[in-house]
Amino acid sequence: MNNVGKEEFQEHMRRLGRLKHSNILPLVAYYYRKEEKLLITDFVEKGSLAVHLHGHQALGLPSLDWPSRLKIVKGVASGLAYLYRDLPNIIAAHGHLKSSNVLLTQSNDPLLTDYGLAPVINQENAQELMVAYKSPEYLHHGRITKKTDVWSLGMLILEILTAKLPANFVPQGKGSEEEDLAKWVSSVPREEWASVVVDKEMTGGPARQNGGGESEVIKLLKIGMSCCEADVEKRMDLKEAVERIEEIKERDGDDDFLSSYASEGDMRSSIGKYDEITFS
Repeated sequence: MNNVGKEEFQEHMRRLGRLKHSNILPLVAYYYRKEEKLLITDFVEKGSLAVHLHGHQALGLPSLDWPSRLKIVKGVASGLAYLYRDLPNIIAAHGHLKSSNVLLTQSNDPLLTDYGLAPVINQENAQELMVAYKSPEYLHHGRITKKTDVWSLGMLILEILTAKLPANFVPQGKGSEEEDLAKWVSSVPREEWASVVVDKEMTGGPARQNGGGESEVIKLLKIGMSCCEADVEKRMDLKEAVERIEEIKERDGDDDFLSSYASEGDMRSSIGKYDEITFS
């Protein structure tokens, strides 16, 4: 946190404390001292989306199926849109959107955390830690924009559908040599996205029965890629992204899509080489 004064800090906390949305983890209380500032929320027992995407095997958890992943994406988009409506004066209303800052309820409803903190964050630390400051526009031009959170949303969609960690979110020394996730997806021919890009473990459990046809999964993947457009001018805005995400259906008639390539015997471990990563 920065050296914002007590009165200004309290006013910002009151502003965050007034936020109420089904996909936002509410702020319960805060603690202020010049040397230390703490934010307090309810405990969410099921933990972060990051754990369920990348550590479920090690923890003996089932893989998230397609309906659950779609529900999570829609909830995240809804929560993000709410933040932009209620925090219009913050350029990046969330600023730190990533899978470890999305907590899951028992019914897999997503709850956004670590939102709206740009006004009270130390800029030097922000550039090292905050996702907004890892965006192409900041890395190339030293600025964040109203579309920066859209880029973060796109990276999150790609992470959810591929179960791969975005390399630029991994702490230095643990994957910094990896290719950017959006660049990797774009390097794969679109006709191969279903078999190469989409996480095969998404077939587990209800996904086999509930479908998740190719066109719907690939539609969402395309939305994620449009949100990850490096050129801010070409990147879709949040309103359009939310509208298009809401149009994605759980099934589209091709009920065998996800199970058809799961039988190839190529079930990849979704934790793999990331088993040493600690999510915080």
